[in-house]
Amino acid sequence: MATPQLNFLTPSTIVDKDAQVRQKNKYLLEASYRPFRFANLPVELCLRILTYATGCSQGTYRSLSLTSKRISDLIRSEKMLEGVSVILTGENQLLAFESFLKQRPEVTPHIHALWTICPGSVARITRVCVSIINTCTKIRSLACHPSVLLESICRGKAFNHTRCVDLTMIEFRVTWNTFTESSTHGAKFLNQLERLHIIGALDQSLWATWAIIPKLDSLTHASIAMGSHRNITKALFSRVVESPKLQQVVITTRLHGEDQQMLSDNVQEIDERFSVVHRRRRWKESNLWHESLQDPTRFWKQAKEEKDLPPAPRPTLKNSA
Repeated sequence: MATPQLNFLTPSTIVDKDAQVRQKNKYLLEASYRPFRFANLPVELCLRILTYATGCSQGTYRSLSLTSKRISDLIRSEKMLEGVSVILTGENQLLAFESFLKQRPEVTPHIHALWTICPGSVARITRVCVSIINTCTKIRSLACHPSVLLESICRGKAFNHTRCVDLTMIEFRVTWNTFTESSTHGAKFLNQLERLHIIGALDQSLWATWAIIPKLDSLTHASIAMGSHRNITKALFSRVVESPKLQQVVITTRLHGEDQQMLSDNVQEIDERFSVVHRRRRWKESNLWHESLQDPTRFWKQAKEEKDLPPAPRPTLKNSA
């Protein structure tokens, strides 16, 4: 039986084989497009593009900071930082951001939009949320739990959040008297708000005098996410409708068909400025909040356009095969 011979490739043979493969697949190695030299654009145009990009998310801002030294230098400008919305949806994110602010205190004046609403126990995150909010005193748009707002701004030693005009709170279980009577800070803060958004259905057990939304001096727009609740109490809005600058109140719901129509009829009996908008599938409150930063009028225009439309039809169940 003949012994098989082993063929070993010499270095020169390997080079020749590589050259043959490259020549054969040359068209795959050549780019079909010309590289775009972004850094060669005028600085003004670069800044405009980057301002839009950094406003998309904090993740985009982080990615751009790692792209190149030139882009990193451009997005570290004050204007860029002010356009970044900080969304913190977990305890680890909150702790990491708190540590970051301690290491980079020069960043804090440029934090203008902050979301701190997280799932889980509020008691666990209250301390770190209060710490972050008290550090970022130039906030213009804030999303937090009512208890966090109470401990950070309303009961603070000094009233520093004079620029905040947009507030989002989760859960409607709010003791409004606690905010206004805890100190003068609470009343000042609420009366400077222009937009108020409340996430959470109206709880029947809390339909009491202290649950009535107060009259607010600067409020122009308000919205409440009611989920699948069908009933609404007119008395809860008896004072907020007296707000001198109020233009629009929107109730968002997951109801369909007759249920949505019934809610819409009840809502419009409260005041002609009230309307109901059906909450689409996969509608995240954090996305709505972020979109309002990019275009403050988009949601309110949509609500006006849908005010007189028929209710959303009930989803039909697909027959199983």
